[in-house]
This record gives sequence, structure tokens and C-alpha cells, in this order.
Amino acid sequence: MKYPLDKSYSLLSPRLVILVTTVNSKEGVNAAPISFCSPVSFSPPTVMISLTPPTRTHKNIQETKEFVLNILPKQYTDQVLRCAARYPEGINKLEVVGLKKFSSVLVKPPRVKEAFAWLECRLIDEKKLGDHFAIFGEVLTAEVKDEAIKEGEIDFSKVSPILHLFKENFAFDFKVVKQKRYD
Repeated sequence: MKYPLDKSYSLLSPRLVILVTTVNSKEGVNAAPISFCSPVSFSPPTVMISLTPPTRTHKNIQETKEFVLNILPKQYTDQVLRCAARYPEGINKLEVVGLKKFSSVLVKPPRVKEAFAWLECRLIDEKKLGDHFAIFGEVLTAEVKDEAIKEGEIDFSKVSPILHLFKENFAFDFKVVKQKRYD
């Protein structure tokens, strides 16, 4: 069966849901959930997020050249998804949805306290591709809560991140298995 091209992105599922925090030039905080996110380089560590314009997130990244990727566990799904709603400029979405912020290490946008991992990023490039902008950020620092680590690796079965399939379909509590790789 031929699959519709406008739905082909859903074949690349599940995708991790990230809560991107940014600030504007007046240091007003914004938060937006995205699932179009991918690592693109080991060295320097670089990630790509894809945003539909016009958004405050995109505008803020263009202004300040900084953003934070916050990875939250499934129990915060409702709060994360409520950050997608449009609020008047100057409203701190994190406060409205009941999430707490705290200072980042190297960038101005805050981290989300309820997250289990954070990547602080600096904009290095952006490209308009179709109806989205691909935003490339160098990861300046990455941290993970101690309780999310087991034997030096993230224990995804313990933290159960939010995974997006398509539209309002999400996945949780996936089974983690080790499989031999043939590199």
C-alpha cells in the first residue's frame, strides 16, 4: 500500500519529545514541546531541532543564539504538551503549567527542574527546509540526574521518556534490550 507523503514522517516513530526552553532579549522565558529532534554530529556534539515558523521559540533562538533541550519523564506529559498552547508574550509557560525552572550552567535559557536530562545549546546554523526551519545547535554541556543513570548509561526503562508517534498518539514504558551491533 502506498503511504501518503504528508504522513510519511510518522513512519519515523516513536520520537523523543523534548521541551525546548528559550529566553527573549528581555529574558522572558518560553517553553515549547517538539518531537523533531536529532543528533547530527559527535564532534563537536551537535543537535538539530525542527521548528515551524513563526514561533516564539524560533524568534528567541534567533535573538539570543541559545536554547536548552529538557528531557522529561512520562509523568509530566500533560504539562509538557500544555506548553504547546499559545500564551500572551511575557507569560512564563513553565509557571502556568506547573513546572519549575532553574539556572543553566552556560546559557541564559533556564533548565526545567522536573527533567531528567538537559542539553544546553548554542545556535550554529539554521536552514529553511520546506515548511520548517532546521536549527543546528552545538551542545555546550549535558547533564543527567544521578537516579537516571545505571552502570554509566541512562536507564530509559526507569525514567520512561515521552515518545511521540503521530498526532495525539504517544508511547511509554518501552522495553530496553541489548543487541549485538556489527560496526
